[in-house]
Amino acid sequence: MWSGRHDSYFEETGREIAEQLQRSRSRRRAKAVKYSREQVEQSRKISHEAEAAELECLAVLGQIPQAEYKARMAALEDDADEGTEK
Repeated sequence: MWSGRHDSYFEETGREIAEQLQRSRSRRRAKAVKYSREQVEQSRKISHEAEAAELECLAVLGQIPQAEYKARMAALEDDADEGTEK
């Protein structure tokens, strides 16, 4: 009743469906990784901005010396540059 040709059709169709599912999973995984990296970068940026504001506040209030403020700000900027280069 069923010939070998029908079996190969179903096998080929099954293989194509499996390949489509794999491509779909790969695209979703790539989007998730991209989103995750964007979230990490945004979080790092917010953290650096908050730390910079805190350092500025401490310097304005005279709670840390100007030289320490400049050194810590330079280190913070270097850290921010390293985060964006990746």
